[in-house]
Amino acid sequence: MRNIEFEWLPAYAPELNPVESRWSHTKYSDLANFVPNDTPHLKRAVRKSLKTQTTDHRLKCSFFLTAKLRL
Repeated sequence: MRNIEFEWLPAYAPELNPVESRWSHTKYSDLANFVPNDTPHLKRAVRKSLKTQTTDHRLKCSFFLTAKLRL
């Protein structure tokens, strides 16, 4: 894999991890003020949010920009 560069991150550096931005978007944007009826309802809502994020290219790029990582 010659076109891929790997960067080692510190053990705990959430501001450098794009996944943290993804979870933050799910919690504070998609599921803000969401009150599930039960655990399966919450699980469906979280999965729907994450699935929607996979098709939004601009949103995915924003997670990397927030982490100040080059694409």
